Amino acid sequence: MTVQKRVLLLVLAVSLVAKAADFWAKKSYQNWSAEETRRILEESPWATTLTLSGIQNNAFSNDTPSNPGYRGEMEANPSISYNIQFRSALPIREAEVRSSQLNSHYDKLTAEQKAVFDANSAKFLAVSFPDRVIVSVTFRTNVANDESLLRNYWATQNVAKLSQTVYLNTATEKLNLMAYGFKDNTFQFTFKRPKELHSDDKVGVEFVHPRIDQVMQQRVLQEFSVKKMLVDGKPAL
Repeated sequence: MTVQKRVLLLVLAVSLVAKAADFWAKKSYQNWSAEETRRILEESPWATTLTLSGIQNNAFSNDTPSNPGYRGEMEANPSISYNIQFRSALPIREAEVRSSQLNSHYDKLTAEQKAVFDANSAKFLAVSFPDRVIVSVTFRTNVANDESLLRNYWATQNVAKLSQTVYLNTATEKLNLMAYGFKDNTFQFTFKRPKELHSDDKVGVEFVHPRIDQVMQQRVLQEFSVKKMLVDGKPAL
């Protein structure tokens, strides 16, 4: 393959990715497919999923059920994933509504049922967050016991305990945690909205993952590009 052909293929690939990536700006959320909705919630300018891994030392041992060290859910590579979302960002909330539409088989609802659904959706989307940013983090793991440990840890946290480890970072500010909540496998951070953001800035969500079995304690700092988060020319956080 010639150099010119390689360059052309690369340009085409980049073009296709860019075209697919901004579907949220080209059609209303009511027309997003299930896959597009998933992408908004998991891998988009307003959400991402990161995975932390560890090696379980006794994964290949000769432990048996009679051995106290035995664990039926042994994994050679235990991992914990965190899905981070800017829950106050309109695209994320639109994706939540669209997900509910798909799960409810909206197209098959009666006119009356659609009216109720639309009214509730409009009320949900009308909520604004002029002075705060809400970030939700949902965790998953491939080891059942680790999930229980994670749930116990995050359920016992509060603003005072997290005040020195949880921040919303911008180029000029390090914003402290204002409120904290936990339910099921999701915890939620509330921060004061940044005073000023430029399109070439990055905004980072920072917290500390605790040691869970073989996945060591570590600082998590996930950055998001403000330029990619723009909606109607303004940062959507």
